[in-house]
Amino acid sequence: SQTFTCALTGLTPLTDAVVTPSGYICSRKLLLTKLSENGGMDPFDTSRTLDESTLVDLNSTSSSSESAAPPRPPTATSLPSLLTQISTEFDTVLLELYDTRKSLEETRRELSSALYQNDAAVRVVARLVRERDEARGALEEFLAKGAVAPPPAVATNGDGGEEVKRTEKRAAPVEEEEIPSTKKPRSSTSTTNEEDLSKIPQETLTAMTTTWEILSKNRRIIAKKSKRSKEQIDQQDNILKESLAGEEGKKVNLGKSTAKAGVLCVAKIGVSCLLNNSSGGGGDEYVVTGGHDKQAIVYNVTTGQIVATLSGAGGDVIAVSGMVVSDKVMLVGTGSADGVVRLYSVPIKSGGGGDDDDDEVQLLGSEQLGRGGDEGVVLPVSVIVHFSSTVESATIIAGGSNGSVNLFKSTESGLKQITYLKSEDGNEFSSGCIHPDGLIYAAGTTTGKLIIYDLKTQAVAGTLQGHDGNPINCISVSENGYHVATSSSSSSSVESPIHIWDLRKLKLSATITPPSDVGTITSVAFDPMGLYLAYAGVEATKVCVVKDWDRVVGTLSKTKTGTKGKNAQAAPTSGGVVWGGKGLGNDGGEVWVAAGCDGEKPIRFWGVE
Repeated sequence: SQTFTCALTGLTPLTDAVVTPSGYICSRKLLLTKLSENGGMDPFDTSRTLDESTLVDLNSTSSSSESAAPPRPPTATSLPSLLTQISTEFDTVLLELYDTRKSLEETRRELSSALYQNDAAVRVVARLVRERDEARGALEEFLAKGAVAPPPAVATNGDGGEEVKRTEKRAAPVEEEEIPSTKKPRSSTSTTNEEDLSKIPQETLTAMTTTWEILSKNRRIIAKKSKRSKEQIDQQDNILKESLAGEEGKKVNLGKSTAKAGVLCVAKIGVSCLLNNSSGGGGDEYVVTGGHDKQAIVYNVTTGQIVATLSGAGGDVIAVSGMVVSDKVMLVGTGSADGVVRLYSVPIKSGGGGDDDDDEVQLLGSEQLGRGGDEGVVLPVSVIVHFSSTVESATIIAGGSNGSVNLFKSTESGLKQITYLKSEDGNEFSSGCIHPDGLIYAAGTTTGKLIIYDLKTQAVAGTLQGHDGNPINCISVSENGYHVATSSSSSSSVESPIHIWDLRKLKLSATITPPSDVGTITSVAFDPMGLYLAYAGVEATKVCVVKDWDRVVGTLSKTKTGTKGKNAQAAPTSGGVVWGGKGLGNDGGEVWVAAGCDGEKPIRFWGVE
């Protein structure tokens, strides 16, 4: 009998051979399978369709010979030929397996993206439904209780309609449980008229949203630059090691020599995105520190000079922040242990330095957290000069230990509180941080919760539980806005883990267990490009790689915190670590790190001459 070779697979002989109109011989079974996959198109001539009825059967074997074994193909008559054929088929199977796995991975990514988008859509729909139901309920209540006394005349701030609506709502005799809590701290500059502190004023929110649009574009650029090849990773790791070389680093004493040793907080002074260029302040870089001496020190890292000494605090300075808002002025916010938030205007002198005359430094205002309540002193866990701040109008965000998010606005008469958001369930805050786009505030609680606030809606976007219920003492958000790093202070163990949260999916994505030579973690910080994470402990500071969290690329020198001998049980739990420089890009770059710790006088710099 005659044998045929399949044009699709190259196998021979065939027991169900057919010929196509284009003149190719194939196995009927395989050809029909191929047609079902490609929609009935001729696999040899994609310009025409192929139907089973057009196939010509070539089987010429008789019924008596169908039971006999088909003869071997000419290429399978020797052992070397068989081995070659088996090897070829094995390679083909491996290639198909690779293609299948690649397709599976792409499908998984598409599914993950679709699920994330679906979850976001469900959240938006749920919020809109809730707002619709609340609006319907308010309307029904208003219609049911239409006979209300007319509201008294009130003074307006240029938007009379909005103020009248608020007054009518207060005059309506609603149920007691529907009335929100009115125990809010009052600004000393408030008038006798009632103010709604549960919302951010529209003017301030518009400025924050405008700034968000600028910052989100920069964040997307940083996210693209964070995608690196293996060669780029190795190159940037080497640059980082060279930049941070030096066992001890550069020591700089910024506090009073007679004060108790300790750096309680450190912050890098940023540059406002509203400036026409990114080199505000003459291109120099600044840090601000706070300590036991009740002062905040502004230090020019570029020139190595102290720019200003900010005094007036009634206790230890435990929170600092700053923003260069023009070529000649920077704004610095501080929070002290007496529960007071202060805002200073610091001039930027030519040459980036300063002198002993601080008369030009102005205290723009101060405000007590938690005034008017029975909570006692409310400590500021974070004080942030918002990115939308300008010389004429500054916005300060302060997190209070009583579980409150406070917004202050600078006025001619001082600081005025414009918003007060109180956490539910009796949460007490222990730390706080602002997202790089300026519309998300992350607060850490004393019970290990990470609460994410959406400042645009003034609502909680999510709550994450971790750290085994221990207080969160530091929070840092990566510059691309994807990762949030939190550290905790545990009295039971010095090996407090670092949690890495995925802000897009609101879940824990990684846990870092610091080596034993680091000690209790006091601070964490991402570098300017979101490629590295520095975590500082009471014994040392280490730098690891983002997404490869266990790979440490740098270990900075151990600090002398006085944790031996008589002070062995009094390990410090505060301090700070910050990054500086332009960051490491694909074309190189430069970075520096500054770290301070309670119990040690100087602040240390690596990568700064």
